[in-house]
Amino acid sequence: MENGRRDKSDARALDGGGPGGSSGHLPSGDDLEKALKDQPAAPRVVARIESTDLTRVNLIHRTVPQNAIVHATGWEVHHIVDGSGTIVTGGTLVRSVDGSGARVATIAEGESRTVSRGDVIVIPAGTPHWYSHIAGSVTYLEIRYDPGTN
Repeated sequence: MENGRRDKSDARALDGGGPGGSSGHLPSGDDLEKALKDQPAAPRVVARIESTDLTRVNLIHRTVPQNAIVHATGWEVHHIVDGSGTIVTGGTLVRSVDGSGARVATIAEGESRTVSRGDVIVIPAGTPHWYSHIAGSVTYLEIRYDPGTN
């Protein structure tokens, strides 16, 4: 990932067995942990579980905050499975450029919450969201409904 943009090469597909992975079979927890460990070390690692026109399911591991984002279409659900951090939702997405010329996106006047294992965050379409602080690392199951092209 470069400048907060997702590179499709940072996700690994885990086949569900049927066409498009739609057989209803999901990998075991051990399979998912292995998929994350098999990825190159990076501030954000994605193990793709399923990707269809209507849903995307990923296991995501973050070690540092990255840019805030907002999706015009689709809802997201994050279920924290390990670690903790601070997520900011709502408010206004603020884009700028830092001293090195890198693009930066944060959130002004959003709601900030500390999240940890077991917590669930529901993010409606059009809602800015951002992990502004990560306490070591945070791993979460991300389920995106009707993700469109973003």
